[in-house]
Amino acid sequence: MFERLGYVGPLLDVRNLRTTFSSDWGQKEALDGVSFTVSPREILCIVGESGSGKSVTALSLMGLLPRNGKVLNGEAFFEGRDLLKMKERELDEIRGGDMAMIFQDAISSLNPVFTIGNQLIEAVRAHSSVGRKEAREEALGILQRVGLSEPELVLERYPYALSGGMRQRVMIAMALAGKPKLLIADEPTTALDVTIQAQIMQLLRSLCEETDLSVILITHDIGLVAQMADRVIVMYAGQVVEQSDVQVLFNSPDHPYTQGLMQAVPSIYDDKARRLVAIPGTVPEHYQDIEGCRFASRCAYKVDECDLPQVLSYVASCESQMNFPHCVRCHRAARGELPPYGADERCTPVDVVAQISQAPAAGELKNETKGDTNGRRA
Repeated sequence: MFERLGYVGPLLDVRNLRTTFSSDWGQKEALDGVSFTVSPREILCIVGESGSGKSVTALSLMGLLPRNGKVLNGEAFFEGRDLLKMKERELDEIRGGDMAMIFQDAISSLNPVFTIGNQLIEAVRAHSSVGRKEAREEALGILQRVGLSEPELVLERYPYALSGGMRQRVMIAMALAGKPKLLIADEPTTALDVTIQAQIMQLLRSLCEETDLSVILITHDIGLVAQMADRVIVMYAGQVVEQSDVQVLFNSPDHPYTQGLMQAVPSIYDDKARRLVAIPGTVPEHYQDIEGCRFASRCAYKVDECDLPQVLSYVASCESQMNFPHCVRCHRAARGELPPYGADERCTPVDVVAQISQAPAAGELKNETKGDTNGRRA
């Protein structure tokens, strides 16, 4: 997983990002001091519950916030240029080109009144000086590259005529049309069955290995994180609460919220006596009013100190294979005061990363399930 990473400095460097949304009832904070980096050819996964700020982070970086959204503070350096200080025209040169995004719902992201060919060819020509004929040939090549076996037929069809998996591949193709260096994938496998999901994820990983593409993968799926990530950021209530490389995070998660996410995931290797542990409550709506730990109201380890402001601190006891810092936003966890993950033998964690690496590859799954051009199973 780590062999392909050759660090020469971050491709993207986000510092202290703070985003708010205004309404008739005042301002609501969506992001509070979010900081992270993405290196060339790295797959960074951002995980957390709905309402944690994952998608808002992506939209803030792409300059695609709705009218009532505003970045109040922060910096986002992409190849040394601050995205947050660029004018709209400068952003247009980067969006769809060096930076591209795959949105959650492919059917709502594609224009229903234009064919796939019209939309994909337009994407190709928007970031190159080729003519329509050359753009069509390039579009056909991109569709083949993303695993669509009859690209000529796909180009002539409208979005409604394609299956969910095919539409998602078309969205990836449109994102690749500008030859991006950074691809932001926001829940790219939503509503897809597990077989198609495996194929889409294998496609993204193959693209990273074949090119210098970096990926920010936003997801709720812990298993997907274990399969895809080089490094993981866990977000809660607009803040980064833990970050590390995938091996360290899955083997020794420190933040109680991260532990709760792990313990809520079933495994075929579980002991029969193991019970899944649900995290009580929900993400608070007005979390900007909480001075201390924003997870404290749902945490089993809460003490009076948790009402004080929390900062992202290094966990010195953990060593990463790639020297990634392991950071946690919890005073008690940073000092090692919490029980180690899996201390309860009924909830002993298994090596999720190892399990997934031993599972059938996406290509093997693909061979087991055949379908026609419309995506129907035989």
